[in-house]
Amino acid sequence: MAATPIFVMSRGAGPVRATVHILLVLLACHPVLPTCPSLCTCYFSPPTVSCQSHNFSKVPLGIPPNAQRIFLQNNLITDLRVGIFGPHTVKLWLYSNNVTNIQTGAFWDLRSLQELDLGDNRHLKALDADTFRGLSRLQSLNLYRCQLTSLPSLIFRRLYSLQYLYLQDNLLLYLQDDLFIDNSNLTHLFLHGNRLRVLSENVFRGLMNLDRLLLHMNRLHVIHRWAFHDLYKVTILYLFNNSLTNLSGDTMGDLPSLEFLRLNGNPWACDCRARSLWAWYRQFRISSSDVLCVSPPERRGMDLRFLAEEDFVSCPGTTTGQGKNGVKAKWKPKIINGNGGAQTVNGGARVNGSSNNLYGLGDGRIDSSVPNPSTLYKDLPSNDIYSPKYDGPTEEDYWGGYGSEGDLQNCIGLDCPIDGSSSLSQESSWTLHLMISLHLCLLLLNRREL
Repeated sequence: MAATPIFVMSRGAGPVRATVHILLVLLACHPVLPTCPSLCTCYFSPPTVSCQSHNFSKVPLGIPPNAQRIFLQNNLITDLRVGIFGPHTVKLWLYSNNVTNIQTGAFWDLRSLQELDLGDNRHLKALDADTFRGLSRLQSLNLYRCQLTSLPSLIFRRLYSLQYLYLQDNLLLYLQDDLFIDNSNLTHLFLHGNRLRVLSENVFRGLMNLDRLLLHMNRLHVIHRWAFHDLYKVTILYLFNNSLTNLSGDTMGDLPSLEFLRLNGNPWACDCRARSLWAWYRQFRISSSDVLCVSPPERRGMDLRFLAEEDFVSCPGTTTGQGKNGVKAKWKPKIINGNGGAQTVNGGARVNGSSNNLYGLGDGRIDSSVPNPSTLYKDLPSNDIYSPKYDGPTEEDYWGGYGSEGDLQNCIGLDCPIDGSSSLSQESSWTLHLMISLHLCLLLLNRREL
């Protein structure tokens, strides 16, 4: 039986058939439109599903399996189950929901995931040790402003690509040794606003590339002498508003790249215990807050940094292995080349060379009625840790870095603009109806010829 030609110029149904075939060929060239969950907005390039702020109590059905960006923030989602996110997901925002339970394995298939934001889920009180297993490409993990009181010892294991870890504003009471042992690429670790009391010797072991360590507004009263022994790239350290009475100069000696230090808001004891820290300040120039003494009474209100050598004349002599100022002589300031770091000048004093300005860190505003205690922090941006990131990222933040929505190709969903070349909500419906109508016409024509 001969094949039916596409173009038939004979009388009767021939011209109609030819027209129908031409239309079908044109429609075949039109890209297939994926599904989009109800009330959501979807984009083709990059494949994105935006379902934020719709009071969803669970993850909506119909998320395309090829979606790379999924925005589900500001809903009422309580459970995250296995199989609801596809393996192509790169960015997943779930902050500001009511997540209370994450089923074991919910993220295991997300091998391409680079950013996961679970912050501001204030009913999330515990995490399973295997929650993030297999996320070898994960670069940013947000767990801020939840109700976490502890973390499993293995929860961050094999997250070799992790660079940003946000754990601030939880209820963490302690951190185990070697909790971050596999996170050697971590550059930002935010732990402020918790209830930590002690930093043990190996709590930060393995963090050789850490740049920013924020520990302010905890309840720290003990920091092990060698707690910072792997942190030789840290440039910013915040310890203000804790319960520290003393801090060893040997501890600070393990931070050769340090540029910005905040120690204000602690009850410093400026007796013989303060000698090594005082000597460290004399040896190295950094941008620092004040370090106000609380005791002994005769030194109350004085700044530890500016005490005179005579104030320590009655203290025991320096121990073996320490320099003339009482600081362990185990390192010298070094030049860190490339993208910002400490540069050695004038035989040891260092100047600020940092160019890393992701999430600016300035003065910590605790009480607006209290003046800024430090005039040395003018070189830090004023939009510090209270930047918009701490209220959770917005979709506009993402598109601002990727390009405006007007630059995206093909949009379907209720929130798409009516006009403009990127809107296909009406076009997609028209196209589907037209294809169905044309197929019915062909069927009727075939029956008529038979």
